[in-house]
Amino acid sequence: MTRTTRRSVPWRYAVPAAIAAATVGAVTFGPAAFADDAHPGLPDQTVEQLTAKVAAARADALTGTIRIDTDLGLPTLPGKAAGGGPQALLSGTNRIQVALDGPDRQRIGIMSDLAEYNVIHNGRDVWTYDSRAHAVTHGTVDTSRPDVASLVPTTPQDAARQLLDLVGPTTDVKVDGTGRVAGHDAYKLRFAPKTQGSLIAGATVFVDGRTGVPLRVTVDSVKGGKPAIDIAFETISYDKPAAGTFDFKTLAGATVKEVKPDEAKPAAAKRDPAAPTGDHATPGLLGEGWSTVVELPRGGGKDATGLLGKLGKPVPGGTLLNTRLLNVLTTDTGRVFAGAVDADTLQRIAAQR
Repeated sequence: MTRTTRRSVPWRYAVPAAIAAATVGAVTFGPAAFADDAHPGLPDQTVEQLTAKVAAARADALTGTIRIDTDLGLPTLPGKAAGGGPQALLSGTNRIQVALDGPDRQRIGIMSDLAEYNVIHNGRDVWTYDSRAHAVTHGTVDTSRPDVASLVPTTPQDAARQLLDLVGPTTDVKVDGTGRVAGHDAYKLRFAPKTQGSLIAGATVFVDGRTGVPLRVTVDSVKGGKPAIDIAFETISYDKPAAGTFDFKTLAGATVKEVKPDEAKPAAAKRDPAAPTGDHATPGLLGEGWSTVVELPRGGGKDATGLLGKLGKPVPGGTLLNTRLLNVLTTDTGRVFAGAVDADTLQRIAAQR
């Protein structure tokens, strides 16, 4: 898979801390999608051939509409009822309009009946616009440091990349037939954990039979029922977007907040577990594979503490939010741990920290 699907956008712009926590642990945080029941005839592919096809896929440019259905067992969230922003992706059905043109230009728009939330990355500039609040933020990308946005999937390509990273001794992988997504014939590549303790029963990637680009990803819960997460293209074009797609013009009357690079706090990759945790620490990844848990920095999980903490239940030492695919533990000391693992595993890892 091409690196052009990775967005060098500071993570605070792309999604709130709650979604970052969920997606790192859950592999993909997205969404329900559009696909039909067809089973097209495609040439046989082995697992090795198909994973190589995905890894080598080129998607330097594309535009499309993605439908995201999230069924974690959460009630409808306040932001959703208000037409809200990224927090609305935590439940229900949402649509995202995407436009990609290489590693330096991306536009993501979360659409609803009453409002929209846009993230625009053009060169070093990153803009967000929340139509509900009529508010704009502007910052610049710090190219010297990696970012959490690359860990947070907003397209099937991002989600598939995370699944490919899990391939190893702890994962079963098989080719599981064919299907159609957004009018494209696709292979189905099925991933499932071998280890115990994960809330994920498995995940399926629908791979474009012609280009190798992932078009849909579904994630199933061990608790059964429909996919907890399903993210798929409803429409997709590999044509280069018009240059003006990535221009941002401040709207009359909108409030504009300038964000300094050091306020964006992009995350480093997996850090040393012995590293101290402080108000300015970056998120840490604990464990590996399907049992990965993310620890948000103190202060960085403020939004998650306020939003998700209200939905949790008291447990010794903190508050636990339990869903079909994700557990989030907010400790009494203000630390936040999240992962697609059962409650016992999450609490044990948190206690070790």
